[in-house]
Amino acid sequence: MNNKLIRVLLVDDDEDDYFLTREYFQDLVNWKFDITWCATFKEAEIQIRNNKFDLYLFDYLLGESTGIDLIELACSFECEEPIILLTGKGDTKIAVEALRLGAADYLIKSELDAEKLERSIRYALERTSVLKALRHSERRYRRVFEESNDFLFISDLEGNIIDFNEAASQLTGYSGDQLKEKKITELVEDPLFASLWKDIAEQPIHDHEVRLLNKEGEKRYCLFSASVEVDDDHPYIQGRLHDMTARKQSEKERLFSEKMAVTGRLVRMLAHEVRNPLTNVNLSAEQLEMELADEDQKFYTQIIKRNCTRINDLITQLLQPSTSEDIELIESSVHSVLSQAINAALDRVQLKRIQIVNEFASDELALPLDQVSLQMAFLNLITNAIEAMEEDRGVLRIATRSQGDQIQVMFTDNGAGISEEHMDKIFEPYFTGKNNGMGIGLSTTMSIIHAHHGRIEVQSELGVGTTFTISFQSAK
Repeated sequence: MNNKLIRVLLVDDDEDDYFLTREYFQDLVNWKFDITWCATFKEAEIQIRNNKFDLYLFDYLLGESTGIDLIELACSFECEEPIILLTGKGDTKIAVEALRLGAADYLIKSELDAEKLERSIRYALERTSVLKALRHSERRYRRVFEESNDFLFISDLEGNIIDFNEAASQLTGYSGDQLKEKKITELVEDPLFASLWKDIAEQPIHDHEVRLLNKEGEKRYCLFSASVEVDDDHPYIQGRLHDMTARKQSEKERLFSEKMAVTGRLVRMLAHEVRNPLTNVNLSAEQLEMELADEDQKFYTQIIKRNCTRINDLITQLLQPSTSEDIELIESSVHSVLSQAINAALDRVQLKRIQIVNEFASDELALPLDQVSLQMAFLNLITNAIEAMEEDRGVLRIATRSQGDQIQVMFTDNGAGISEEHMDKIFEPYFTGKNNGMGIGLSTTMSIIHAHHGRIEVQSELGVGTTFTISFQSAK
């Protein structure tokens, strides 16, 4: 016995047919029904809009309109409850159309009795219950799919992307239509990936580290997972790309900070020990120079003094503030500091006949910063770019932009580029790819950027050029 009260909307413009159908309902003693009758299409529209019923019975002929029209109307109101169509005669085309539009069943009035009505109601309620559960489940998992921050996708066995979530476009930079023209294998850069993909049916891929190439050619470090699934004998691949670029960057920055802390302590100790004898050497050279009468001999004392000054300047550079506690951050213009750094490099720019292109944001960008140390960081990047570019052919583009809650400064050159083996080491103290370099410029630059609560990233290709991107948290 079904003790639940089932609210029924019966739409029929023939009152005699309504009474007859209601009698069939009354014969179903094991059920409880509350029947509302509508004689016109307009009345039915009002009732359906309220969506307070568990079951709908629509007569096919309703004056100028039909039960098919009413089914379409109910679907437009997102009605999920079962609909049974009543027809005056067995018309297969009408039945097929009703079922296509979402009706649960159809009954022929001339053949209708209590038994057939009960069977149809039972089938319609059970079928609709299953379909509603499936739709709710689909909506729930679709919401998880769409709201995930990971790049989730479904592809065929060749890697052609069939479905994906919003995070896919955000991570890759491609629009939905562009992604559908891509293969997963085109987006992933990894020497082992082709063989892993080939064997994915036998061996699913789980958290394999790869590099994803976005639309701008930037590389994002991701964990890749995928497996083959089968739906109605049709195999497909579902997978996930988890962006771990920020985490890897944070790990690098943490290791760098630890190295810099150890290096800083060593440098401070050596600076103290070196400056004392260096002062004595410089004073002795000055005293000796005053006592020498031969100008040719003074040439050598001047060399000693210049090199003492050079060593002292290097020690000063090594002792530059490296943490936010060591420097005072004052709200200032980023463009102003950049302009000062560019002016400081003009001699080198002119000697090598390098072109500098400024692409500053139209709005003034301000940050809490230390002008002296940040100018040195910018100058280091400009100097490195100049040295990497060919005379007369070099172009250095310096751009700024406001990106969400960040302010970014980009230095892009068309120089020699940085090799893959050096990319992970360029910010390490005392590592250098130059014949006469000391390896302190970029490490000092990174320390200064960190002291400003910023982040520095590099993209490079041999023979094409290098881009350093510095991101600061906006003060807004």
